[in-house]
Amino acid sequence: MPNIDTDIFRQIGQISDDVYFIYDGGHQRFLYISVAFSTIWGLPSEQVIADPSLLVETIHPDDRAYVISLYESLFKSNGQRKFEFRILGHDKQERSIYLTTYTLHQKSKKFLIAGIAQDESTLKNNIDYAEKINARKNSTLVILAHDLKGPTGIINMLASSLKKNVDDKTAQTLQTIQDLCVRNTNLINSLLNQEFLESPEVKLRKERIDLIWAINDIIELYKKSADVLSRKFILKSPHKNLYLQVDGLKLMQAINNLISNAIKFTKDNGTIEITVKSRRSSVLIAVRDDGIGIPNDLHLYLFDKFTRARRNGLRGEETTGLGMATIKALVELHNGKIWFESEEGKGSIFYMELPLN
Repeated sequence: MPNIDTDIFRQIGQISDDVYFIYDGGHQRFLYISVAFSTIWGLPSEQVIADPSLLVETIHPDDRAYVISLYESLFKSNGQRKFEFRILGHDKQERSIYLTTYTLHQKSKKFLIAGIAQDESTLKNNIDYAEKINARKNSTLVILAHDLKGPTGIINMLASSLKKNVDDKTAQTLQTIQDLCVRNTNLINSLLNQEFLESPEVKLRKERIDLIWAINDIIELYKKSADVLSRKFILKSPHKNLYLQVDGLKLMQAINNLISNAIKFTKDNGTIEITVKSRRSSVLIAVRDDGIGIPNDLHLYLFDKFTRARRNGLRGEETTGLGMATIKALVELHNGKIWFESEEGKGSIFYMELPLN
């Protein structure tokens, strides 16, 4: 970014609800912090100007190492940078800060860092809530589909059986029941299929999320429905928290679809296990089941759209052949990769590897 008139920058800062600041990278001190700082951070700006290290104490403990690494990277690159992190205000209230920084080159070959810090707490909370609701909605759809298809299928079968020995009027009534069963089953399929069709069409909105928390939230919902689904759900990870820059909505959709597939092809009382662990530069997510596995001759085609590898679930659940293609598209949008291991009769493991940064 070219030199700017710092007087104008300060004037804007004085009337803005956002925090405007200028930082001397050479002497590691603030030259200016706008009045909004005290409102958002709950600290007098004069204290931070006198002792910049006070800022470190306000950063959320889980984000502290992340912010320090970003600060160090500012000295190695030029131009605009954007990132987000959390702080704890004087009232210990957690706030989400969206920070934009600019490197300002000076004739003396020294540089200043100008920046704008915005309090995005309300927006972030709303987005987190929407994503949480969406993830739960997807899980609930799978559970409802499983719970409703079985009884609906039985009603349809019983109606068909009763039609053999009744008069025409009763047979017509039973046919109406059968038609309603088919219509409701198609409606359930349509809802699930629409999720698959629409998922890759929206652009990614990346943000920093706690992957362990997000996956655990989904697993807890499945655990509560374990009696209905007749499966055991396990989440394993050596990490208490694991932060990743992703589109949380889309990534959870992909993981939820893998769990949904595992449910369809795992027998009653089977186990579905999700493992999450960090590598040097990536995160590995594995979804394992002890179900019926995938025949070798279908392995090559599994991720194709409208794949020939599509099969109905163990309870007759229909498929569009789009599910695995959608998951692959969502993973690749995150610059990740997906693969699997499977042996017929012994189950499957699906791996998703995503860049850590």
